[in-house]
This record gives sequence, C-alpha cells and structure tokens, in this order.
Amino acid sequence: MGDNTQSPSAPPGASTNDKLSVLEKVINWLAESDPTAIALYVDKLRAQNPTLSNDELARKIVGRKSHKNGLVGAATGIPGLLALPVTIPTDLVASWKIQINMALCVAYVYGHTSQTTDIRTDIYLILAGDAAKEALKRAGIAIGKEVTKRTISKYVTREVMKKIWGVLGRKIITKAGEKSLTSFMKLVPLVGAPVGYAFDWGAARVVGRNAIKYYSGKG
Repeated sequence: MGDNTQSPSAPPGASTNDKLSVLEKVINWLAESDPTAIALYVDKLRAQNPTLSNDELARKIVGRKSHKNGLVGAATGIPGLLALPVTIPTDLVASWKIQINMALCVAYVYGHTSQTTDIRTDIYLILAGDAAKEALKRAGIAIGKEVTKRTISKYVTREVMKKIWGVLGRKIITKAGEKSLTSFMKLVPLVGAPVGYAFDWGAARVVGRNAIKYYSGKG
C-alpha cells in the first residue's frame, strides 16, 4: 500500500449503515494492505525475544499495541488536537486501525496470513468478541464453548460469514458507542487525558485477548 493511501472517515450525521460502511472500509483497507510490515514487526520482536513462546510473544504485542492505542485516547482527550466528527470520531477510527493491526500481528505469530485464512472474517469475529458467538447462534450455528479459528474453519462457510458480517458490524458499532460515555471528559484536559488512555487501553486489551484466544485455540 503506497503512502498516498488515505484512511476512510465518516461524514457528520452518518447513519448506522454509513458507520458500518466506514468500519468495512477500515477492515478491507488493512486486510488488503501489504503484509510485509506485519511480518517485519513480528519477526524483529521474535528475534529480540528468542525464548518467548507464541503465547508470550502474542501477549507482548498486545501490551505494546494497547499502550499505543491508549495514547491515541489520551491525545484526543485534550481539546483542540483533533477536529472530531459527530458520528465516528477520528480517534475511534485510529483505534480501530491499531486494534486490527494488532490482530493481524497476533495472527502472524500463530502462522496465519491473508494467504492462509479469511482475514476479514477473522477481524469481524475478533472485534465483536463475545457478541460473535451470539451472532453465530442466531444464524443457526452452534460452535461450542469458544469461537476459535479451528471451529470457524470447521463449521462456518465463507458464504455464511458474509451474511453475518453486517450483524457483527452492528455489534462492533454498538460497542464503539460506549466511547461517547467519556466524551464529556475531553472538556477537562487534565482529567480527560487519563480517562481517554484508560478507555482505549482497556478496549485494545480486550481485542488482543480475543485475538490470542481465537488464533491459539485456547479458550
């Protein structure tokens, strides 16, 4: 992906469908991006920590990316740094990008790339978290205790997954709406920054744990 590639943004007053469109564009944008940067990042980290197991390396990546995601929240907790649109704040789109990148790094740790797995489906399931199992159940798919790469490959066809992408997207959008609960804190910089950091750090940690459970197959 060249440097001139622009990330999507949502217009003020966007509907739920518009928000879903933005999320889909972010997912497609990263799923279709050059995987070289992911491989270089993970391989370098593995070389620096040769004794770490896959699980330990994945947790290290989640820790680093969560901190980065938290800083996004902290920075945008200070008024004036970003002109945030009404419906999907710029920092939320930035958080999505960091969280998806984190999921792609975790996938690579466990030997998965866009050449070996349906990355788009993986990302939807990981971002949706616990809601993914509910969405699958409503589609008539009972996959057992945990949503993992192994169970999805065994029970869910790509055609079925395409049909529930929209359902999962709505779950993700609903979770993202929780961010608005801390928006008023941005009016108080010294309080807003730590609140923004804590919220975005915590959200990324959840996504990271989902990614590790999904790709490792360990509930």
